Amino acid sequence: MAVFHYDLHVFDGENYNQSENRITPIHDYNIFNPKKLDTDQWIKAIKDAGFEIAIITATHETGFALYQSDVNPYSLKALKWRDGEGDIVKDFVESCRKYGVKPGIYIGIRWNSFFGIHDFFVNGSNQFAENRQQYYNRMCEGMVEELMSRYGDLAIVWFDGGAHGPEMGGPNVLPIFEKYQSNCIFYHNSQRADIRWGGSETGTVPYPSWGTYPFPYSHSTNQEVVFANDFQLLKEGDPDGKYYMPAMSDAPLRGYGGHDWFWEPDREHTIYPLKNLMDMYYKSVGHNTSLILGLTPDPDGLMPEPDVKRLKEWGDEIKRRFSNPLAKVSDNDNQLKINLKDNQKINHIILQEDIAKGERVREFALEGKTSDGWQTIFEGSCIGHKFIHRFDDMEVSSVRLNITESKGEPHIKNFQVFNVD
Repeated sequence: MAVFHYDLHVFDGENYNQSENRITPIHDYNIFNPKKLDTDQWIKAIKDAGFEIAIITATHETGFALYQSDVNPYSLKALKWRDGEGDIVKDFVESCRKYGVKPGIYIGIRWNSFFGIHDFFVNGSNQFAENRQQYYNRMCEGMVEELMSRYGDLAIVWFDGGAHGPEMGGPNVLPIFEKYQSNCIFYHNSQRADIRWGGSETGTVPYPSWGTYPFPYSHSTNQEVVFANDFQLLKEGDPDGKYYMPAMSDAPLRGYGGHDWFWEPDREHTIYPLKNLMDMYYKSVGHNTSLILGLTPDPDGLMPEPDVKRLKEWGDEIKRRFSNPLAKVSDNDNQLKINLKDNQKINHIILQEDIAKGERVREFALEGKTSDGWQTIFEGSCIGHKFIHRFDDMEVSSVRLNITESKGEPHIKNFQVFNVD
């Protein structure tokens, strides 16, 4: 997944300062003026990199809405740009469908510098504050209804930092979401979470990272357990967890020596090198999670060319490494074997379970048959949706997967062997 971060402060020519942006309204919202806006260019860039889902920040911490809102006056309707008739969410969704990418929407309601909202709430405890809180909650519900009902089927809705449920004094967004987007991923509030944060913004999780989780909500409750030991539970999951809530690993593309979720001037040097992006891929997608990469359209409304180039290089490298396995097999047995023609050099193995039937494998071993007999390549626990193991070159005639413990019959839908130069 890719998430495109766009907001008013992209246009102020200054470096993004999250703590300040959360509490400081933009002095003139008409600085928003992307004269060359081209969401086709955004989506083509991620399509070339192999991304399947794209998310747009419909609102972020300024509270400014990037669409034609009837309930939030602080939106594109207020601008001189496109005579107040622009709708970037609409453009974005249409570009996604044009290029065969599934669209998603990010809704930031936890902070709103324009309305003075911090951590979901207005400041104060008197009747005035209570009335403002009720107004803000109803406005948020109205925005969610607009965004869920106007743009067709969505792949994911992302409430960053969550969305307090009404039992916690927040807006009641879940019924609205469920009314309009019954097949969509919901992330997340104190009532429901379909995925969980992977515990860092490095785009990686440790191994193992189980897709199952012990609580029905990712981290809005049980925080004394969830936040312990550097978010260990969020990162690793729980093999005995009752809820399927796989982790997602998020990071900005411009995160090399920086951490830029939004475009900032003169920051091309923070674009991750290809080597680091491949390492991120192994430790996210290859560790049974979804990778969510943050991208930064510039003040012209375009993805910067260095970023586009790096995304294309990354997609090409993933295809080069993994498009042509030496051999592959699938089966529901406790042992799967691949025989190669003569002795061949291998250095990568991909395993995938049929996740529709659950994460069943608990312990397994990978072995290669060398001239000295069977040698252990790796011993592990979690396979899940995808497990990628890279290792030093081995010359083998056969490779086998031995599943030594599973919950019920294992369902391996993919066992692939590669030699990556």
